Amino acid sequence: MSESFYYITVATKPNVILDKIVSKVQSQCETINVLGSSENRYIGWQSTGNFGIKLKEVYDFLGNTDLNDNDIVLFTDAYDVIYCSNRDEIIKRYLELNKPIVFGAERLCNPDPHRQSEYSVNDVEFPFLNSGMYIGRVWALRLCMIGYVYQDSHDDQRFWTTQYLELKDIIGLDYENRLFLNTAEIPIDEIKYDGTTVTYKGRNPLFIHVNGPDKNDLRKFL
Repeated sequence: MSESFYYITVATKPNVILDKIVSKVQSQCETINVLGSSENRYIGWQSTGNFGIKLKEVYDFLGNTDLNDNDIVLFTDAYDVIYCSNRDEIIKRYLELNKPIVFGAERLCNPDPHRQSEYSVNDVEFPFLNSGMYIGRVWALRLCMIGYVYQDSHDDQRFWTTQYLELKDIIGLDYENRLFLNTAEIPIDEIKYDGTTVTYKGRNPLFIHVNGPDKNDLRKFL
């Protein structure tokens, strides 16, 4: 049986960036599963955190018995991500990276800077995990979330950092921006965007994530 591909995001409120993602997806005859709408409250930087909702929604989605172990799930944040590619190119590059799960990487070690020394690769521009964008096989994602018990106050980046540091055989980081570019600490003028394609230091990532609480740089991509 061939694997299926699922693009999921978590959005508890309407948002112009989410609308842009949905429009892009629909224009390419693709689909996206928007999770969390029943919460009807602000989460993340617009609230007091409660990033745990993102973990709960992903956990519940992975519990769907219609999913097969080798299906591929792509997750991106809903409110600060720009989608610049298509499903076929995403799958192609994911398979080339040859890891069951691949997370975007960033310049900063958050939310726990003291864990920086636990990362084994430190001679790259983006050495640290960012949880705003990732892709993986269902079996591997389920393995990472075995026994997860939801708490509203959980930090999804802290959770996924711990999984990465304990399960490096199945989780890799996208050091070369083959899929994902996290923009924190990058001078925004160094990122080129023509409305379709992103270029950064000769690379063309398929998603841009303006991570962190300051979203002013999103204006460059609208």
